[in-house]
Amino acid sequence: MFKNKPKSLLILGILTILNTSLAILNGIISLVSGPPGAEQIKKENLEMAKTIVDFRQLDPPPEVMEIIEKIQQISTAVNDNFLFFTGISTLFSIIGLVSVILMFRKEIYGFHAYIVYSILSSISIYFILSPSEVPTPLIVVNLLFSGLFVFLYSRNLAWIKNDSSLTNNEE
Repeated sequence: MFKNKPKSLLILGILTILNTSLAILNGIISLVSGPPGAEQIKKENLEMAKTIVDFRQLDPPPEVMEIIEKIQQISTAVNDNFLFFTGISTLFSIIGLVSVILMFRKEIYGFHAYIVYSILSSISIYFILSPSEVPTPLIVVNLLFSGLFVFLYSRNLAWIKNDSSLTNNEE
């Protein structure tokens, strides 16, 4: 499966396979073990409240406090929608894993599936929260990393399409 592939595609693919495989494994384990219990949720909420109190003593800018409070809302929403969110996140990771395997098999649909995976993974939080509750920096950072990986994968499109006259990624 790894023979004669551009090194950059191989590195990107291995990174994506590791990331998506771990996400799938974590998702399956989470789905099997079920949502956190009331005690664990209460403990997490107390720890987050303590963190917020400690952080406020440092007198941070209001924007930073807003992001921290929104992260607490995200945590609550994930716990409230545990099965749904964990299920779709696992499904998105499966799409990512399949996309890399397809790209390794020189299927252009793998690249298209990777774009879908990147977008869905970046915006998945919107499935359980309204846009006003999601910190913009979180989405921006996710989209920037996704865009970077899509760009890096796109540098290997000539090889994926099997057009040998355009392939320069053997370095």
